[in-house]
Amino acid sequence: MLTGTPDRIERARRLSLHGMSRDAWKRYSGEGSWYYEVVEAGFKYNMTDIQAAIGLVQLKRLDAMQARRREIVAQYQTAFAEFEELEIPTERPDVESAWHLYVLRLHLEKLKITRGQFIEELKNRNIGTSVHFIPIHLHPYYRDKYDWKPEDFPVAYREFQRVISLPLHPGLSDEDVEDVIAAVADVVEKFRK
Repeated sequence: MLTGTPDRIERARRLSLHGMSRDAWKRYSGEGSWYYEVVEAGFKYNMTDIQAAIGLVQLKRLDAMQARRREIVAQYQTAFAEFEELEIPTERPDVESAWHLYVLRLHLEKLKITRGQFIEELKNRNIGTSVHFIPIHLHPYYRDKYDWKPEDFPVAYREFQRVISLPLHPGLSDEDVEDVIAAVADVVEKFRK
């Protein structure tokens, strides 16, 4: 995009990913935060031809990548099932999950910290986590446009306050997975009521 106006470039970037604030791009780095906002209605225009070409090559590795994701999920499920402070994701018998995400639900009533503090504790242990889906009614654009309040969608709001996404991708080594498990276990044990 060519323009002499920096704010137009910034707006084009925002619009290309659902109207999410610029900080969303940094949420996986050490300097970023899991928190992002949708500040205006946007689109999903962020795939380039190069990304599509890479995707076609990756399709050839899909089975191996999915197998590795399943291995990681199995390790997470086994490790986290023992903690009553955590609710692990389930998979229906008639469905095969792609395990794009591994979302833990925290039983906050059994912990002495909030979800945000849990994320910070993991970050302090060098484990990057996120909250992938902030309910749409909490984003400034929709909140202001429709005068929505958190209590207007109580289930979405309740679940939002207690979910975290753990690292899950085929590139994780066994040592990485062990580090994630150890960090989550340490945080739960340290902050259990």
